[in-house]
Amino acid sequence: MLFNSLTFYVFFAIVLALHNLPFSWRVRKTCLLVGSYVFHTARNPPLVLLRQLQALQDFLETRFIAQ
Repeated sequence: MLFNSLTFYVFFAIVLALHNLPFSWRVRKTCLLVGSYVFHTARNPPLVLLRQLQALQDFLETRFIAQ
């Protein structure tokens, strides 16, 4: 999915609309996370596991630093 394609604009509009609905902050963050995974997966699907592992590593390192 390229930034200058119609598919991206439609996808971005849907994610933005879902993010602006009156949901809790946790639901909004989850929506952005899922949207990010979908966007990056559309470009290169075999790297989904690598991206998920990187997100988990970043999360755990952040929790460790915050202690």
